[in-house]
Amino acid sequence: MGIFSWMFSKNTERNSQVRKWVAQEIEKVDTTNPDVYAMFVGLIHSAVQCGKYSIEEQDEKISQVSKQYLGDATIFEIACYTYFRLENWLAKNQPQLKPDQIALPIGKWIVEKFSLTFYLEEEWVNKLFTEQLDRYKRLADAGKGVEEFHLELEQRILMTKGDKFDKKNPPQDASSVALDSQYIKRSLAKYEEYIAALMVDIQNYCNRNTKRQVSQGQRLEVNQDVNLGQKDYLYGMALVAQQDWIRACKAFTKVIDATPGHYDALVQRALLYLTLHQPVDALQDLTKAIEVNPSGAVAYFHRGKCYHRYLRQKDKALADYSEAIRLAPGDMAAYFGRGELYDEIVLYNEKQALEQNDHAFHNQISEEFLAAINDYSQVITLAPEHDGAYVNRGLAYARKARINKNVDFIEKSIADFERAISLNWENGYLYKQQDELKELLIACRM
Repeated sequence: MGIFSWMFSKNTERNSQVRKWVAQEIEKVDTTNPDVYAMFVGLIHSAVQCGKYSIEEQDEKISQVSKQYLGDATIFEIACYTYFRLENWLAKNQPQLKPDQIALPIGKWIVEKFSLTFYLEEEWVNKLFTEQLDRYKRLADAGKGVEEFHLELEQRILMTKGDKFDKKNPPQDASSVALDSQYIKRSLAKYEEYIAALMVDIQNYCNRNTKRQVSQGQRLEVNQDVNLGQKDYLYGMALVAQQDWIRACKAFTKVIDATPGHYDALVQRALLYLTLHQPVDALQDLTKAIEVNPSGAVAYFHRGKCYHRYLRQKDKALADYSEAIRLAPGDMAAYFGRGELYDEIVLYNEKQALEQNDHAFHNQISEEFLAAINDYSQVITLAPEHDGAYVNRGLAYARKARINKNVDFIEKSIADFERAISLNWENGYLYKQQDELKELLIACRM
């Protein structure tokens, strides 16, 4: 498979990293006063949805075709075309704006995002990007209009289907190509409406803002130090996605060396240290992250997990889990971790009681047991399909029910096992315990 075929073979909506990035960027946008960068991101966001929701009365055949054109390969073609239209419009309508004020930073954004998506050097993606722009520029220089641009873009998009990014071997099924072409034409017609709206918004933006404000006050100003640090951080995250732990760790170290207080890089490097079985180093990074941002729940959660799973310091783990919950009460991970910790404390105490023949203590419902149940229940409230919480809560109820023959606990355990199995077939190992508890329930009611 050639380099282009390989690059464009990851063309599915499920695998689209660009969709995720665009969604994250959209969340950062100031919708009350968007700049040109925000408008462009908004347009790409519309593009990745186009064909999925935007075509009225879309029949089933067209809907099935659209699923083949919702991945990163198609989005790359759309992004190149949109950038060309933006750059071309600015050159004609806002000649006083230098390229590095608006168009250039967006072009760099496209190259950076897709280089991370395809796990390639930026120079390769930049070459592809430049080649695409040159094609459209040649059409523009020849006096061609939107119809010719769309025809070129349609041909480019057709080549992104599956792994057939090879002009020497285009799809052979004429009826399939015709249906695909119909879908693409309809999508581009709709997308053209979005582009027209973008140009109006940019015109209004330029009318409201002076050249000085654009160059000094907007997000598109090129800050080399910040961009470089963010580039290294994103590169590290891409390496994490590839499970290249060592190189990812080096990338985050580079970010931290340049910016010692980079919270996210500290947390990510700490997680890598845990993966590499270096809990002491991880603890140092997480502690530093907490010093940098005392209100960041993520570092407290992971430090609690480090104390809990690796260093076996239960008191410190409990304190960090609880602080993470206080800072982010809607995050189920800390509840689940603390629930497991309480559960382990109960197991240890029960074992000690058995060894000491203290049956009264062994049978009692301790505060830690109730705390574990409460935390697992909170996880289920926040995430009703979290099968692990049902499993752990069911096991806790079952363990205690076998000791004190509590009918309520038996019934709750059976119900939790049933729910866990229905959510995940891999929990089928619980069937045997469920049957045993049903027998125990019958015995207790006799």
